[in-house]
Order: sequence, then structure tokens, then C-alpha cells
Amino acid sequence: MPQRPARLVRSVDRIWFGPTGVALRTALRGAAGLVSPVWCIGCAEQDMVLCAPCAEELHLVTRTPFPAEDQALALPLLMEGQVLTVLPVSAAGRYEGLLARTVLGFKDHGAIGLSAALGPGLARALRLAAARALAEPGAEPAGEADGEPAGEADGEPAGEADGEPAGEADGEAAGEPGGLPSWLLVSPPPSLRSRLTRGFDPVQLLLDRALAISEPELRRLGLRPTRVPGLLRASRAAALSSLNPRHGRQKTRGARARRRRSVGSIELTPRGRSLLPGAQVLLVDDVLTSGSTLAELYRVLTAAGARVRGAAVFAAAPGPGAGLEFQLGRASPEA
Repeated sequence: MPQRPARLVRSVDRIWFGPTGVALRTALRGAAGLVSPVWCIGCAEQDMVLCAPCAEELHLVTRTPFPAEDQALALPLLMEGQVLTVLPVSAAGRYEGLLARTVLGFKDHGAIGLSAALGPGLARALRLAAARALAEPGAEPAGEADGEPAGEADGEPAGEADGEPAGEADGEAAGEPGGLPSWLLVSPPPSLRSRLTRGFDPVQLLLDRALAISEPELRRLGLRPTRVPGLLRASRAAALSSLNPRHGRQKTRGARARRRRSVGSIELTPRGRSLLPGAQVLLVDDVLTSGSTLAELYRVLTAAGARVRGAAVFAAAPGPGAGLEFQLGRASPEA
């Protein structure tokens, strides 16, 4: 019985990404363009949200994930044995140029279809974050890992290892008995303002895409990625504050103001209080700026008894002293 959803997903994927699906999407884009014209987010070519050359460029700038924690001054400090370290954060690319425009188009301008182009980059960042966490001094052995380098997906349909759809949670934080240890993938809850204005959770949508790509390799590394919704929520004070136009958006604040504003903005749900104690956790967000949101996630989760092993983000903005080409005033990261 559990095999049926996986087979159905693979069948739909073959149709959607095959010649029939390509022809259907092309026709639908053309019809939509007659009603409401669209332009490429990268080069302004008409009738497509991301043209083939820009999609290839986006792939190139996100194909090699990298450690990004050194440029985020608000990230928490960790004591690993006798060594003081910063929470490791792995990023798919740098928040500039085409990548920044694509993230903005996806988050703030309703171009949800861009998640298909952004998802693979986050998948690569997830694989690097997991590999770095498993390489920590004193980390537990990585199970049945076969030593393949992180970042090279083999295209195996997600969830095929046990017939389970990618990222589907079973409510167990400790993993399957006798199987791979389960690691929870936790992202910040969207603000009330974000839910009302966007109508969707950008990070969760990207994470679903990324898991469909990266889950087989994460399992080979020796962990079972699990996305359990509803562990966290925005605090009542943060929800009301997000609706106040006088408080501005996260992007308009400096690092110190971001950190001060983030403290107390996230709280546990009853489900989170039940599942988080003892859980292994990877944090996931879209854009890393000061690190204040990840720091607040870390504070709340560790206080609940979880062990946060690292974080993955799609893009990393520069730290202090970076060039003027990074115009954060025009961006909308909430990390």
C-alpha cells in the first residue's frame, strides 16, 4: 500500500516533465501571456518568467554550495568539546544579481513557478549542511553512507528507498526502529503579514522541492530527512507587530535591530513540545543576512531539548564591509 503514492508521484513526474507536459506548459504560458504578459526575471525576455539562458546561469551560480556562517554576525556560538564555533550554515549561492532577482520574484511578486528553478540549489545546500554536520568532531557514524561526494544527485525518485513520498513525516522524531535516524528539517514560521500578503510559505515550498531531489542522497549519507509541519508559530506579539506599518519590514533594519526584534518572535506549538526533545535538527531558510532569525530558531529549539546540527539557506547576503553592489534595501530576506 505505501508503494502506491510513490508510484503515482513518479508517473505524474514522467508525464509532467515529458514531451506532453512540456507542450502543455508551453501552451498554458502562451495563453496566460495574452491575458497578463510576463517577462523573464533575469533579462526581461517576454512570455516567460525565466528564460533558458537565465535558468542555466541560475544553475551555475548555485551549483557549488559553500559555508556562509562567517559573514552573519548574529549567529549563535556553539561549544563543541573545548572548541568554540559558530552555527554552521551552508548556502547555495550569493545574494546578488540574478539570484537576488529570482528570490525576490518568487517571494514578493507571486512567481511561484520559480520554485522549480530555485529548489535544486537548496537541495545542494541541504546535502552540504548534512555532510558538515556528520563530519563534526564526536558526531555519530553516518549509518550506511557509501562515501559518494555530496552535491551529485543521481536523479533517483525521492522516497523510493522505502516507498514513502519525499519529506512525509510520520510523527516520529527519533526515526524508524532499526532504520536511519530521523533528522527534522525546521524552518521559521511565516509572519502573519507574510501569510496575508503572499498567501503561501516560500520556504516550505522551496523545501518541498529540495527534498524531492535530495532525500535519496541524504539517506545514503546516513540520515532520514523529515519535515514535520506545525512545530513552531509566530508569537502573538510578533504577529501583531508584523501588521504595524510603522515597524517596517525586516529588510530595512540593521543587524542589531534585527536581533532585538527577533528575540521572542517564535514559540513552540503543543506538537513542537512533544516532538522536539532529543530530536536532531537542521534549520532551513531562504536568505541569510544577519543570522538573527536562525539565532532565534536555535534558541527556541535548544531550549525545547533539540540538538541543532546546522542550517541550509538558498542564498547568503554579504556581511559588513562588502561591496556596494549588494543593495539590501531593495531585497526582502527575512532571515
